[in-house]
Order: sequence, then structure tokens, then C-alpha cells
Amino acid sequence: MPMKIHVMVCLVSLLTSNLSSAQRQLNNLPDIPGYKTLKGDFHIHTVFSDGEVWPTFRVDEAVREGLDVIAITDHIEYLPHKSYITASHNDPYEVAHGYAKERNIILIKG
Repeated sequence: MPMKIHVMVCLVSLLTSNLSSAQRQLNNLPDIPGYKTLKGDFHIHTVFSDGEVWPTFRVDEAVREGLDVIAITDHIEYLPHKSYITASHNDPYEVAHGYAKERNIILIKG
């Protein structure tokens, strides 16, 4: 049973990660009997590493793009804004978690 879950996560991840964010066009993916199909992006950066936006902005993007789940995957070794943002590696998640929950987006610690 766990193998099926991993296969589905990989499939959805591949479907969404191969699309550029500027041209993302998500189709309605059907549920597979016994499973709930979720659309997600599992590779997102914020200003806490080399991204250009705040974590809550990523949640808003997910809502606009029709995603169900996102993972903030900021780098831990590359911190270009460290003179302005001093934080733990869990802070991007903590900043976005409540906001994501309010908007019905599943947020994964990346």
C-alpha cells in the first residue's frame, strides 16, 4: 500500500514540476479509485533563501494556480538576505502555516 502512495506523489510532482510558473496550466486530474488526487508544487523558494517573495505570497500563488499542496524548500546553505532576515530554517513554514490552513492549502515542511 505505501508504494502506491509514493507513486502517486511522484506522478503529481512530475506533472506540476515540468511546467514553468509563468505558463502553468493545470488540467483537472481525476481521482483514482481509492485515492484522492492532489495537485501540488514541491519545490518552492522564498526570501528566506534565493526566492524573491514572502512565504504567504507562495500560498496565494497556490490558490491562484488551483494547487492543493505546496512544500517550501528554501536552501539552508544559501542565504543571500541573511543580513536582513535572521531566522531558523523552520520560519518560512511557520510564517505560512496558519495562512495556508485558512486558505485550504496543505503546507509541507520541505
